[in-house]
Amino acid sequence: MSLLLLDIKTVIILLAIGNICFFILISAYSYQYKNRTIWTFVLGKLLQIIAFIIMLLREILPFTLSIFLSNTLLLIGTMIECIALLILLKSLTANVRKAIIIVTLIGLFSFYSAILFYNFENVRIAIVSITIILLVAFPVRAFYRNCKTSILQCIMLILYSAIALSLLLRTYNALVISTDVTLFAENEYQTLAFLTRFIEMLVGSIGFILLVKEQTDVELTRMAMIDELTNIYNRRAFIQRADTLIATELKKKSPLSFIIFDIDRFKGINDTYGHDVGDYILKEIAKVISNVLPKGAIFGRYGGDEFVVLVPNCNSAKAIQLAETLRVTVLQHPFQHISTACTLSLGIATTEATSTISLDRLYTNADKALYQSKENGRNQVHAIRL
Repeated sequence: MSLLLLDIKTVIILLAIGNICFFILISAYSYQYKNRTIWTFVLGKLLQIIAFIIMLLREILPFTLSIFLSNTLLLIGTMIECIALLILLKSLTANVRKAIIIVTLIGLFSFYSAILFYNFENVRIAIVSITIILLVAFPVRAFYRNCKTSILQCIMLILYSAIALSLLLRTYNALVISTDVTLFAENEYQTLAFLTRFIEMLVGSIGFILLVKEQTDVELTRMAMIDELTNIYNRRAFIQRADTLIATELKKKSPLSFIIFDIDRFKGINDTYGHDVGDYILKEIAKVISNVLPKGAIFGRYGGDEFVVLVPNCNSAKAIQLAETLRVTVLQHPFQHISTACTLSLGIATTEATSTISLDRLYTNADKALYQSKENGRNQVHAIRL
């Protein structure tokens, strides 16, 4: 037995052992946290483990049976792994799921047809390689679309792209150059293919767990900063972002406007139509206001029906115009479940940033302006210039 042949078998054994170890560890993790996405990934890896074990037993099992089982499990396992990645990346639409299943079925049908009618190993290897390339293309596309926001996803993009390229090279060698790419062939192409697979097993599995943690951290951060009902900043997050923005605008000596508003007679809406309708009104107002705010503005819910907006580089005239736009937008919005118009009262505090200003001072003065709007009859804007 040559050294190269021994190395190939060693790599396959390492693939199987590595996947088994990963399967045990990730199963324990999945059992604790009940994460269905991880269990999907585990299932895909388990099928690939069985496929690699069958490959190692090819000299013991009936030849055709081992080929049939190992490649079937390898393709299905890869399909499930790709589906798990897409679920994690929130990129698995109904059409994408259908496309992945169709690619897998066509690959299996082509592979079985080759066994029955054109049973050459290079052809079978090319079919399996092309099918895996097409399957891997789905998560590669998802990683590419998200890589600008995550270094980890950039690394996963490179990893899965390298897998696709190595399989493409293997297909080229099998069909065009006619290099021997059978399972235990003694050449550098086969060694490269299995080494790439080994790296994918090691780095890809670790990367998947890190992606799960990254997504969990993002969600926890979002939950800590975002108001659950309206999907805008909560009070704490707004204050943090506003303090940073105020410090920046003071350095630039740019005008800064703080707008506070609440819904006129909101308690009456809750009492008349119920709290579910009241929650609907809050969500709708947050949505329509978000759509008309200028870029750079910070929008948050302070509590109840009280909302706040901090607008950088905005003088008093612009702030009044913006507040009127917000008022008219809500007034004209066709709210469901209520028979009367929904109106806002708004207060504005504007500073030219010529002296030190704090969020508390802006809020206090905007709140005074809001009180004046209500005293004047509601559904209007009142401004104070600091």
